[in-house]
Amino acid sequence: MHQLMRQHRIATYAISLGLMTVLMLLLQPIPSASAQQLTELTTGENGGTTPHGRHIKNNDTTLATAPTLPHSTKSFEKMDSQTSTRKPHRLIRKPQSTPVASVEPSPSGSSPISSLPTPPPSLQSDNTNSQSREPLSLSRSIGAVSPLPTASIAPAPTTRTSTNPTTGTPSARTIPLASAGAGNSPISGNGGGGGRTMQRLAAEMPGLAQLISPPLVPVVSVNPAIRANPTSLSFTAQQGGGNPTAQTLIISNAGGGTLSWSASDSTTWLSLSSTSGTDSGTVIVSATTGALTPGSYSGTVILSATGASTVTVPVTFTVTTAPIPPAIGASPASFSFTAQVGANPAAQTLTISNRGNGTLSWSASDNAAWLTLSPASGTGNSPVTLTVTTATLTTGSYSSLITLTATGATAVTVPVTLTVTAAPVPPAIGASPTSLSFTAQQGGGNPIAQTLTISNTGGGSLSWSASDNAAWLTLSPASGTGNGTVTLTVATGSLTAGTYSGSINLGATGASSITVPVTFTVTAPAVTPTIGLSSTAFSFTATQGAANPASKTLSITNPGTGTLTWSITDNASWLTLTPASGSTTTGASPVTLSVNTAGLLAGPFTAAITVTATAATNSPQTIPVTLTLSAPTTSTATLAWNANTEMDVAGYKVYQATASGAYATPIATLPKTALSYTAVGLQVGTTYYFTLTAYDTAGNESQKSAEVSKSIF
Repeated sequence: MHQLMRQHRIATYAISLGLMTVLMLLLQPIPSASAQQLTELTTGENGGTTPHGRHIKNNDTTLATAPTLPHSTKSFEKMDSQTSTRKPHRLIRKPQSTPVASVEPSPSGSSPISSLPTPPPSLQSDNTNSQSREPLSLSRSIGAVSPLPTASIAPAPTTRTSTNPTTGTPSARTIPLASAGAGNSPISGNGGGGGRTMQRLAAEMPGLAQLISPPLVPVVSVNPAIRANPTSLSFTAQQGGGNPTAQTLIISNAGGGTLSWSASDSTTWLSLSSTSGTDSGTVIVSATTGALTPGSYSGTVILSATGASTVTVPVTFTVTTAPIPPAIGASPASFSFTAQVGANPAAQTLTISNRGNGTLSWSASDNAAWLTLSPASGTGNSPVTLTVTTATLTTGSYSSLITLTATGATAVTVPVTLTVTAAPVPPAIGASPTSLSFTAQQGGGNPIAQTLTISNTGGGSLSWSASDNAAWLTLSPASGTGNGTVTLTVATGSLTAGTYSGSINLGATGASSITVPVTFTVTAPAVTPTIGLSSTAFSFTATQGAANPASKTLSITNPGTGTLTWSITDNASWLTLTPASGSTTTGASPVTLSVNTAGLLAGPFTAAITVTATAATNSPQTIPVTLTLSAPTTSTATLAWNANTEMDVAGYKVYQATASGAYATPIATLPKTALSYTAVGLQVGTTYYFTLTAYDTAGNESQKSAEVSKSIF
């Protein structure tokens, strides 16, 4: 940058030197003439760089104009020198009206040098031949170079346009000119002692004042400058409550050079996660409620750096009044239980509620071994189950006290009484039917299950258990309390034809055991095929748009005799069965069930498989099939962009956020060969924002590209 400024000044001094030479010539006495001519001097050639456009594509969304790396222009193009040849001319008398010098402004974005009129060539006598003269020119340009403006003479007010050195915006101002009266033409020399004075030249050529004293070229600052985002912070918390959520202060360099910053705060309730850094960085700002009373508190975060102005970020902290404490409510206010010796009464429920404000975190306890509370603690409104166990208690009355406590609330007690009465007649087991029998065919299917009903034919509580003594017999359940049922299942298995006997034993505490006989008759096999199926139902689950569920297998067997020739069909377009037919004698025929979810919406689907067989005793057989297709919970988004063609580009960084502009660290750092990236795990119902930067081999990172967003549905 300093080199550019030196070249800029050299070019300005060269112009000034050339203009002073012209002025010296103009100040010499001029022979009688009628007018002077001004020729236009043009120098320079536009130069600069064109940013490389790039865009990010997210499905149908495109990021345009990815930023260019923050490098200075690596070279300056030398502007072509042009020569102007002065042609022979004759001086004619100037008009008596006031001459005007108009200056055209430089194009926007060019170097902040005020526009200067082109100096005229030296005046010559009528007999002077054409001569070639080297024009003034600029050898260097800063940014985009524009030609020097042209000065011309016309009878009108003078408007002068220059470029604001701070904003780069052209501005204009009008310079009034004094009229040249008749007989006082500075060209003819009347009133001037045979020559031109500087005052008259300035009056006749308003732009000449600018040529004599060209504006100073502003010096571009290279000092760092602190930028803080946000510019203020605000916290809110409740007196005596938890601390508010910490906030992030983003620090960046808004100037040039390197920003070595430090951060500090002005109050005890404020703390910073880091106190120094270089260039861009983040500081986590935390506020601590502590013993602060309700009210508003003010503090500041002070950011300072060598060579930069200190930046102060105001911080406010509002502490609100603590709420009314909670209060324990208990309903009912007391409990009463009655039970017989050896029997437990039914459980009862205590309802706990919060009759105050805030959060009620309660605990419950009792002072009796025969009383159990569940749960023993909780938050807010909740039921508590009271369970009484009489165990070895004798007849009589018992009392207990439930104590309910909570932080910040007054304890509440609930009295509990228990009355234990004498035991009645002991229990007795009743079973119906008193015997059971089963029949099945050898090698065929199992017979239908049967039920044994158990009841208490005595008093008290009947807690019974059931067992059997046969391998082919299964009981479920094997125990129970009071009246109940037991399911008896018989398995033919490898039993040969014949009659088999077994028994069920029923026992209970305080009751006499009973036995229920069971017989199983296995008959010789018939000479007919039978459809045997390995499963009676199938279910599949999948996610819409994802892979199909795994295939399943149905095995078709022949538990009968002879050959089973079968066929299988279904009634759903999403279900495929392979193969559709076959035959078996003693082995198993596998059938593959495949599900295709393509094109299906989320939801449940049902189908049925039908198996038929010629001469089979149980044909046809139907198997239900269910498919549960869930909606997807996540999605993806693909971003694409054009390559950055700068020589030292090293790669790209992808940023993602769920709020516009709220970017933190990049989600991906890619090499320069990568021109796309797929973001995965995007939650349905969320809008995501993306942007892109480029970084070079030195680690410099460009500004972020235009932002794009994608809503996941």
